[in-house]
Amino acid sequence: MGANVDRTFELENSFSRRNFPRGSRKEEETEDREKRGKHSGKHRNSPEPSPPPKSVNERFETCLWMTIDELMTREVVKIYENTPVEEILSLYGKYPYHILPVVNDKNELVGIIDLDIILEILLLCLVPREKHTLITAIRSLGETAKEIMITHPITISLNATLKDASDLMMKYRLDRICIIEDNRLVGIVSKRDIVEEICRRKTKS
Repeated sequence: MGANVDRTFELENSFSRRNFPRGSRKEEETEDREKRGKHSGKHRNSPEPSPPPKSVNERFETCLWMTIDELMTREVVKIYENTPVEEILSLYGKYPYHILPVVNDKNELVGIIDLDIILEILLLCLVPREKHTLITAIRSLGETAKEIMITHPITISLNATLKDASDLMMKYRLDRICIIEDNRLVGIVSKRDIVEEICRRKTKS
């Protein structure tokens, strides 16, 4: 009798030292799901994350569609059809412009004078006579803006976009474009204006 009791006690101790699984696999999966549910429930009422700030490219694309009247210079240095050539030359010596718009007495844009025309006039004596064209000959004899200007210049309207202006500048290699409304000169925009605006928006935090 005593031996049987000792044997039973020994078996109980042996079983107690072993690690048995807590339950079936199905029970374990159920327990894991409950744990995950409790864990995720902690964030159920958390606020939604705020949208990320606009990227540099998004800010750049936005500025391409701004209208040119937000960027243009309204106080324009201009000349009239009857402005003498000598006065035009002095203006180019005073201002760092590539073109000067020419208007009539109604402020209607009738032409432009660019640096190429000025160089043609100033350096005509250095160009071989056989390379003179009719236009250069006429301009060399011109005394007023009307006689040397380029007629029908490329222009844009007030509702044009920054992209419209930059496309024209790149296509025709322009540094400045005149802006008109009802054929009247209302402003001018330069390549530098556009570049500075794009750079400002790209670096804006």
